[in-house]
Amino acid sequence: MNKLLTELRRRNIFRVAGVYAVVGWILMQLAGVLESALGLPPWFDTIVVSFLLIGFPVAMLLAWAFEMTPEGVKRTETVAEGESVTAKTGRTLDVVIVIGLVLVGALVVWLGLRPAPILRQAQDEVGGASGIASPHPELVEGSEVSAAAIVSKDGITLTSAGPSIAVLPFADFSSGKDQEYFANGISEELLNVLARIKGLRVASRTSAFAFKGRDIGIGEIAKALNVDHVLEGSIRKAGSTLRITAQLINTKSDEHMWSQTWDRPLTAENIFAIQDEIAAAIVDKIKGRLSIDASKATARTGSLEAYELYLRARQQMSKRLPESLRAALKNYQQVIALDPEFAPAYSGLADTYMLMTWYTGMDKKALLDLAKPNVKKALELAPNSAEALTSASLLANIEEKYDEAIAFADQAIAANPNYADAYFRKGSALISSGRLNEGLKVLQQARALDPLSAVILINIGDAQIALGDRAGARKTYEVNLRWNPDSPFGALGLGNLLLTEGGLAGAHSLFKDAQALNAESGQNRESLAAIYIQLGMLETAEKFAKTDFSQSFIYLLRGEYQKIQALYQGKPDDPNLGVFLYMMREFKTLYQGFSVPAVRKFWLSQEITSTSINSGAYSVANVAFLLRYKNDADAHVFINKVDAYLGSDDPSGVTLSQDLQVGAILQMAKQHPKKAYAWIDRYLDMGLADALFFINPAFDTLRDTPAFKAREKRMAENIAMQRAAIEAQLANPKPNWVK
Repeated sequence: MNKLLTELRRRNIFRVAGVYAVVGWILMQLAGVLESALGLPPWFDTIVVSFLLIGFPVAMLLAWAFEMTPEGVKRTETVAEGESVTAKTGRTLDVVIVIGLVLVGALVVWLGLRPAPILRQAQDEVGGASGIASPHPELVEGSEVSAAAIVSKDGITLTSAGPSIAVLPFADFSSGKDQEYFANGISEELLNVLARIKGLRVASRTSAFAFKGRDIGIGEIAKALNVDHVLEGSIRKAGSTLRITAQLINTKSDEHMWSQTWDRPLTAENIFAIQDEIAAAIVDKIKGRLSIDASKATARTGSLEAYELYLRARQQMSKRLPESLRAALKNYQQVIALDPEFAPAYSGLADTYMLMTWYTGMDKKALLDLAKPNVKKALELAPNSAEALTSASLLANIEEKYDEAIAFADQAIAANPNYADAYFRKGSALISSGRLNEGLKVLQQARALDPLSAVILINIGDAQIALGDRAGARKTYEVNLRWNPDSPFGALGLGNLLLTEGGLAGAHSLFKDAQALNAESGQNRESLAAIYIQLGMLETAEKFAKTDFSQSFIYLLRGEYQKIQALYQGKPDDPNLGVFLYMMREFKTLYQGFSVPAVRKFWLSQEITSTSINSGAYSVANVAFLLRYKNDADAHVFINKVDAYLGSDDPSGVTLSQDLQVGAILQMAKQHPKKAYAWIDRYLDMGLADALFFINPAFDTLRDTPAFKAREKRMAENIAMQRAAIEAQLANPKPNWVK
């Protein structure tokens, strides 16, 4: 035995084995890196390892049978004892082993301390970064939402108590790059599983997915979402095989806490099992009292085909575009056909029908009739599902059953306190019922869970406008525009703000941007029509105005009153009818009919002396004028309210277009025409323009005077100037604008 060991050492067999082990290990690591970086099939690294294992005994046999000599490689038995250089070869091999071990050690330390973020790998594979820079929000203390909250520089209210995590969209490493919907769906399902962990705050999907395709580091993402952990990963589908890789990062210490790769046959059961294993690993790694609440497990399907269609439908629905919503409908219906007991498909189908009432031109009643049975079925199958309960809340809100909508939303929040949509639906129902302050606070809670949601942000901005916080609304709209460039909501909100300020050209450009993102949106269309009407561009307005309300303004400017009356024939309860009765000087019908009594009842029941009229100041001023014209005893209540809103009879410091119009009408209600001229002159001096302003009945007593005619001429000049700016935009449109 000693003789054999001596001969093995003499022939450098042990040294060759050491070199082979070191080089082989390095080659295995390189195979793994190349497989991920180049999108090679999942069996690539397995093949490399197999060849290395097969090659080991071959290398040992060659080392035993051959020997290096000054003349080259010779069989060992043919080498004379004096010709052997095995000692020199052995020293060379020793050096190679030492260098290799140093490299191995360095590589092990690097892999352990500085893992390559999967998000960055994915960005490189799909063509690099987008070039969109990330803000660096400075988080400061203070919030109305809870005692343990912080507000970012962007005004985003974020809860900070307890551990928190964001699930970033998983990268698609499949060779065809055609599994993005599947990767996104896996990420979202993981998010739903993590939401069951007690004590863990989970950033919602829309905010976490806002960073997809952007060259933004993990640290910056963590600051934007206010989370201390990030889960990222990748998926690869190859035939009937699925590989999922996930890693957990502590964003405060930049520590790679855990990572794992699963290679399993592609089945629904295996997908769900992997999701549960990832959740269990996170519970184990994040310190604190965390536990998974099994009673709140999400509904699952045993059909792989149904599951993949469901993931695709959910991604399509989230885009809120007409064509994507129609595609979602088709896929949800196929899911239900494959698995009639899968509750989330019914909830998703109902939500899609209801979203289409806003994002397509389809009939609202017909869509709601289609949504109702699906909401009912979702609740039957999963009565404690946050998704199903939130769908029921949305349906009740659309049907103006606000108390019912709030109750359903509260049940959804109890079922899943991490579900931002439940807070969003509750806040929306509160605002719709007139409880603005309360609704805004609940919307801020939704924003805490989903700080970058385009839908939540525009609703918060609109609520801020209604409460008179225009500066806050502007900031909210700008955040929306920055973080959600593919959504029309930021442009739409900011455009509406500019419209009320008189910035028609800026508003027009933003509305056209919004239209480019959703050409079928009725809201975008009517916003554009409003600008064209203000500037007397009636032929252009006709192409966009589809509602009775906007079409009536076109007829009003043309003096075609009969067409207005025809539009509202058979609609005596339409509240908009009162607007046009007023503008057509049908004061007797208006005053004695439903409109003025209803307005009076509404405002007086709302305790008008203490209720904000920020978004309704123009309407209240017109009612004040009409009541004064009819010598109504309640006129002073409305006049005093508008006086309190404006705060002064002096227009010199007023910059808001709407407020200048309100001030002029108020002075006519108070029978102070000279003071009314001061407000009108301020309006004209600022270059503001509105073809509807001067046809208001409040100015009828001034209409034939030289002073008023001179101001009509100035208004025409302002309209021409602003109209020229809009026409210049239309003559030189942005490449993305819809013609």
